Amino acid sequence: MSLITIELDAGGWNTSSDFRSALKTAIGAPEWHGDMVAAFLDSIFGGGMNALKPPFIIRGVNTTNLAPEIKETIRDFALAMEDTRIRRLARTGSNVEARLELAD
Repeated sequence: MSLITIELDAGGWNTSSDFRSALKTAIGAPEWHGDMVAAFLDSIFGGGMNALKPPFIIRGVNTTNLAPEIKETIRDFALAMEDTRIRRLARTGSNVEARLELAD
């Protein structure tokens, strides 16, 4: 399966909630999907819930003018995703390739 790259345009984001809403849309999360990092990790790495299945990269673009707290939220999500991927790989031997990054 080939790696898919999804770009999220952060140009209109004013809050961390805007980022989480865009992320839910990008992964095709169900309407009842939670907003906490743990909910995203479960749905991405546990599988079966979201329309978008790994492998994928979610890339935030137009992030230069984002408020520092929104950038920090995105970085925290990215670190949590990488940590979860590594722990799952060590535990199960299965690599779920899914990551989040800032393009600019």
